[in-house]
Amino acid sequence: MQQSSNSNGVHLEEEMILQMQRLATGRTDEALNARFGISYNTWRKLLAGQPIRPSLANRLKGRIAALQAINRP
Repeated sequence: MQQSSNSNGVHLEEEMILQMQRLATGRTDEALNARFGISYNTWRKLLAGQPIRPSLANRLKGRIAALQAINRP
């Protein structure tokens, strides 16, 4: 995670966004909320490289780690 210099937001690393794209079960509000706890608007911000709240970035890191642990053989 990188701190944005012009706001209170942070940018997720590209690798984390790629992991989210692989783990996503759908692109609707419902699917994204169930999987990651985010809205479609937040999804679009992430894909566009826009900053998000630090608390959201931390929550996403935890969710992605948990999903990867479940998906490991």
